[in-house]
Amino acid sequence: MGRKLMEDERIIAQKRKIQSDTCSIVLIVLLMSTVVQQYIFNAPFSQYAVEFVCFLGASIYIVIRNIISGNDLYGTENNDRKLVVVNSLVSGIIICVIAGTSSYIRYSEKFTNGLLLITLIITFICGTFAAFLGFSVMYFLNKRKQKKISEELDKEDDNI
Repeated sequence: MGRKLMEDERIIAQKRKIQSDTCSIVLIVLLMSTVVQQYIFNAPFSQYAVEFVCFLGASIYIVIRNIISGNDLYGTENNDRKLVVVNSLVSGIIICVIAGTSSYIRYSEKFTNGLLLITLIITFICGTFAAFLGFSVMYFLNKRKQKKISEELDKEDDNI
C-alpha cells in the first residue's frame, strides 16, 4: 500500500495563500493589459477581448463563489450600505477619469465651450449608477445568503 504523507495545516494554508496571491496578480495584469491596449494603443476590441472576458469571467466567478460559500462580502457591521455607495462613487470616478482621458486624447479638438465638462459629468453619473446597480445586486445576494446561514445556525442552536 502506498503511504500518504500528512501535510501540516500551516503548509496547506500557506500554499492556498500563494495561489490566491497569484490569482490576484493575474487579474491585475489582465485588467492593466486591457486598459493599456484600449486607451494607450487604441487597439480594436477584438485585440484585447480575450483578456477582458477572462478578467470579467474570473471576477464574476470569485464573487459568485464567495456568495454561494457564505463568505460575507461586506462584513457584519452596519456601515455595509455606506460601503456600496462609496464603492459606487469610487468606481464612477475611476470610470470618469479613464474614459475622460481617453476621450480627450482622441477628440481634444472637438471639446470646446465646456463640452468636456458635460461629457465628464454624464460619464460620472452613468458610471456611478451602473456600479451602484452592480454593487447593490451583490449586496442583496450577499445579505440574503447571510440571513439564510444565520437562520440555519439559529435552528441548530434551538435543536441542541
